[in-house]
Amino acid sequence: MLDAAFTPPAPKPRIIPPGAGPSLQGYLRYFRIMAHNPLEIWTDGHFNRLLHHDRLFGRSYAVVHDPEVVRHYLVANAGNYGLTKLRKALFEPLLGRGLLVAEGDLWRRTRKALTPAFTHRHVRDFAPVMRRVAEARADALAQRAGETAPMTREMMTLALDVLIACLFSDDSDLDTALFSQRIDELLKLAGMPHPLDLVDAPAWMPRFGRGKAYKVIGGLRAQVAAVLKERRLSMKGGDDAPNDFLGLLLQAGVAEGAPLSDEEVIDNLITFLSAGHETTARTLTWTLYLISKAPSVYDRILDELDNADLASTAPETWSDALPYLTAVLKESMRLYPSASILSRLSLGPDTLGDIAIAPDTEVITSPWVLHRHRRLWRDPDIFDPDRFLGEAAKAIPRYAYIPFGTGPRVCIGASFSMQETMIVLPVLLKKLRFDFADAEDPTPIMRITIQPSTDVNMRISLR
Repeated sequence: MLDAAFTPPAPKPRIIPPGAGPSLQGYLRYFRIMAHNPLEIWTDGHFNRLLHHDRLFGRSYAVVHDPEVVRHYLVANAGNYGLTKLRKALFEPLLGRGLLVAEGDLWRRTRKALTPAFTHRHVRDFAPVMRRVAEARADALAQRAGETAPMTREMMTLALDVLIACLFSDDSDLDTALFSQRIDELLKLAGMPHPLDLVDAPAWMPRFGRGKAYKVIGGLRAQVAAVLKERRLSMKGGDDAPNDFLGLLLQAGVAEGAPLSDEEVIDNLITFLSAGHETTARTLTWTLYLISKAPSVYDRILDELDNADLASTAPETWSDALPYLTAVLKESMRLYPSASILSRLSLGPDTLGDIAIAPDTEVITSPWVLHRHRRLWRDPDIFDPDRFLGEAAKAIPRYAYIPFGTGPRVCIGASFSMQETMIVLPVLLKKLRFDFADAEDPTPIMRITIQPSTDVNMRISLR
């Protein structure tokens, strides 16, 4: 049995020989690593040095893991940094011009229009729906007690069920099974950059191999468009709009005379449905895996759950009643942050630490590296939820832990995701026990998010 201080799986940082320079062999190795698992691209130096400045394929790069420098370019001087061409090339064909890839006036207008939908009041109102969906899944899993179930798929469908219930209410005719299948296909097809995008090839050059992904996204958009059309017709007929996320989107910007167009509504619904549910699902899967491998942590969680009066406590406040489980969740997101790369392109000159930044320099921060940096964390590779409690938590540098990003482009759904996970986990763990059942541990692999290499099978039993 492993105790709380175990080292979860992670690729070993690469060792670069002293004096090694650019070479054809090095470039080919880079492409192989990026095609297989981009997490393996990070070197021992990245985990030990806070700032790097390099060139690759004729472009200038700065790799930043100094918390104060992270604050500078992502928060204080964020206006000097735009989205990279790679990010737009990877996501725009799939997600349209939703909030994840919008820039300039479109981003500001969309962000302003969407922000009211993610206020504390609106997110809190979704808590009963989240609880109901979680309890239904817990009941279904309870019927499979004694069996082994793949948590990757269980948590993906659970998170999608939560989002669909919150976005479209229960009156939608959306074929959720078909939608879930298409989302799953999209995530498998669209998680890796195309080699032409890595070398900044012109947009007019065809990206062969993307055809199936475009077909899948077309099907997803058609489904969402049908729901939107149905809602528009219902509202024109005088029906009261359900208090769901689609209703909030349709109201966004109306008072200011700048409502979202149907295409913008669809773009953002697709963004939230694809990126939003996957990030939460990965976090839930990794958290169940981690606690199943740390018996003393699992026991402390169960003691806390058994001593908490959740039945008479509003679900949106469960995180306050469960500080240790909240710390476990934060530690899970430290070790396996859903978004493993934050990148920006400098628009003008700047200084990052001791590095002079010229315009058109790509600046990269990897939460995967930042959260495991040797100079920022004690025993960074160890699973230790206590680092997020008491004085230890206060000692964490503000910008050393950014699972949802930071600055103006911080994830708009962060509070929604945290509330969801802190409702789903207590519901599941109070009713069921999860024991890791695979012969080998999963390897973290970067696609759109950091996902496990296996199904993460768990043996389910009743508590």
